Amino acid sequence: HDRTPQLQIAVSSYSELITGTEMNVTCKSDKATEVLNEWIRNSNFYDKFENMVTTCLITGNSILEKLDENDIQDVEEVDMQTIISKKRNEYGELQYYEHRTNHGQTAKLGEGKLGKFIEFNLTNYSRQPWGKSLFYSLAIPRTVGNRTTAPLIEIMWGIEDAMGAIILNNAYPITTITYPGASDTYLEKEAVRWQRYKPGDKRVQKIKTEIDFFETQGNSKYTDYITHIEKTFELGTQFPHDIMTGDFTSRASSETTDNIVMKRVRGYQRYLANKLKNEIFDSILIQNSYDPDEVNLEIGFTTQNVVELEPDQVKELVNTGIMTTNEGRDWFRVNTGMELPDDEDIKTKQDLDLTVAKN
Repeated sequence: HDRTPQLQIAVSSYSELITGTEMNVTCKSDKATEVLNEWIRNSNFYDKFENMVTTCLITGNSILEKLDENDIQDVEEVDMQTIISKKRNEYGELQYYEHRTNHGQTAKLGEGKLGKFIEFNLTNYSRQPWGKSLFYSLAIPRTVGNRTTAPLIEIMWGIEDAMGAIILNNAYPITTITYPGASDTYLEKEAVRWQRYKPGDKRVQKIKTEIDFFETQGNSKYTDYITHIEKTFELGTQFPHDIMTGDFTSRASSETTDNIVMKRVRGYQRYLANKLKNEIFDSILIQNSYDPDEVNLEIGFTTQNVVELEPDQVKELVNTGIMTTNEGRDWFRVNTGMELPDDEDIKTKQDLDLTVAKN
């Protein structure tokens, strides 16, 4: 993630879409709502939540620790880089996390106090102990027969390294200068002269020089393969990079892809909202003598939705009085490039025409 921009943009985009611009917590009771919002402000929970979502997208898992299980005043994210494994009993129930301490030793995290920890998983299927990261399929090696291939991320690194080498080789090609039949002493003198030459210098010589450039052929044979890898990266990150680069061939395809992404985002938002409600906010309500079932707690994430209007819709808004005529003209100026006069200009012209008609 830290070394691959294709992964970074996918993670950061999904993180922003999932967490939205802020967290909305509402209850039937205004006082209960204020209690939760006050706790969110005091604990700086929204910022911690954003970081936790990013961690979950990168590693597939994240863990929040409730610093006091019985009186939740604050939470803290567990560093997933310290987590080695998890121990489960024969029934699949979690017993503790095994993590690496600051001294390089291992310890049992949460043994006997698992209620203090909230585990979030990006994916969860087939009773696997851990979720998979957003780009998991790109980060693992694959086996074909008895041969193991490098992860696709490393293959992409190799391709980009080769592309850079090709361009640099073309910019600074290997040059050979040959003087047929010349002696070593003469060649040494000529080598010094060539080192001193500057662009635009002229040279007079009696021996014809042969100069050859060794550079990579410009006509690439791997365009289709590179395109395939790029599309595979989009599938592997589950995020359409064309949205960011503007390479969509049509507006319809862009909107369709955007809708698919938002469906995935809303599904994960529902999962997170349920987790937060059951694991944190219900407990905070109980601490403050509120019944979670009675106050009907709801959690949502606000997003800035920009609605694009069509010309017919703007005309309808003007006709119904929702928009003024001048606002309608402003919209057409900005979105169509039409040169339309202001209301004052039109009124001045109408007054002038009326004066001329009277005279």
